[in-house]
Amino acid sequence: MAIGTTKKPTVDGLNENHNRLNMHYISNAYGYTVYYSVGATAKEFNASTLASETPYATFNKTAYVSTAAAVTAVNHHAQETGLPVIDLGTGVQGTIDRGAGQAYLTWQAGRWSVTVHASPVMGQDPVAMSKQLVALFNQYSLPIPSQVGAGNFDVTDNGLNQTITWQEGAILYKISARSAETTIKMASSMSR
Repeated sequence: MAIGTTKKPTVDGLNENHNRLNMHYISNAYGYTVYYSVGATAKEFNASTLASETPYATFNKTAYVSTAAAVTAVNHHAQETGLPVIDLGTGVQGTIDRGAGQAYLTWQAGRWSVTVHASPVMGQDPVAMSKQLVALFNQYSLPIPSQVGAGNFDVTDNGLNQTITWQEGAILYKISARSAETTIKMASSMSR
């Protein structure tokens, strides 16, 4: 597969260590996943030793049998009515759903839904992170999905749990990273 000729992020999303960036991929009949890691040294693209490095981000492209199937695969959340409204700055209003020790703050931006998860039982609150994300989204533009896109973020930085997913026709793109800022920067580079 000629991964260099396909649509992919054009920035690594890092603030440092660009000179030690490593990438490898795996593919199947439906698409591929690119793994981004920072090693002790930079290695050749898809070097066999890269599979043992812990990725800081992944980029996934998956082809579905139809546009409807790709839309269904996006974890898009409609903003519910009747929930408490939170002002997130610059005119953005989110709604917060709390219960069973969980809190989800959701807002809409065009074809996108953005949801931030937190666990109040663990002393977490999604509002501060949501305000930071609104500021980042004002700085970085996301790709325009054909129908829907979703940003799903977690207050806890626990693995590759900061995700941005969108569909273009029957193709689904997903970027996952340890950092919300990295995820947003990588996705934004695909909107150009």
